[in-house]
Amino acid sequence: MMVYVDDDEPIFVEQLSLDQAMAVVARARSALPWAVNSAHAAALRSEIVEVEDQIDWLEGQESASAARERAAERAYDLWVDHGLGVPA
Repeated sequence: MMVYVDDDEPIFVEQLSLDQAMAVVARARSALPWAVNSAHAAALRSEIVEVEDQIDWLEGQESASAARERAAERAYDLWVDHGLGVPA
């Protein structure tokens, strides 16, 4: 699915950053009460679901990256402690 963020060029949902995805969802939710017909409402709901899935994926990636970073910092700290003769 392609969505519009701020400009005239659509981009794929998979290319959205977390901030862009949140902006798209907020805009679609605010437009939902003003949908012109049921097809428009269905399209907005579909967009919301797909972008929310992307948000979940991005947050998962962020969480995994933070966990890897913490593990690397811990490993480095242990390596430094070992070099200094500090027991683990």
